[in-house]
Amino acid sequence: MIENEIPAEIHRIRAEHAAECGYDRKVLFAKMDADLKRLQAEGWQVVSPPRAQRIPRIHCAKNRPGKSNETKKWMGAMAAFAASRLRR
Repeated sequence: MIENEIPAEIHRIRAEHAAECGYDRKVLFAKMDADLKRLQAEGWQVVSPPRAQRIPRIHCAKNRPGKSNETKKWMGAMAAFAASRLRR
């Protein structure tokens, strides 16, 4: 298998950071917070990623508790069709 140098370098750096912190994630995150504060003090701007947008749910007669007569008729017709297909 061909090894790509970029992921290999990322894995090496991650392993070095983990070894420096004794493989303790609390220490690792404390170190990351300290580095973040240091960079902010140096004048770097820290930008959070945008929040994911929620996809609106489509409301139709099937999703409401009380189904309309048209929906009931349609569902009955579909059930009858499915049942007829299963008999064959």
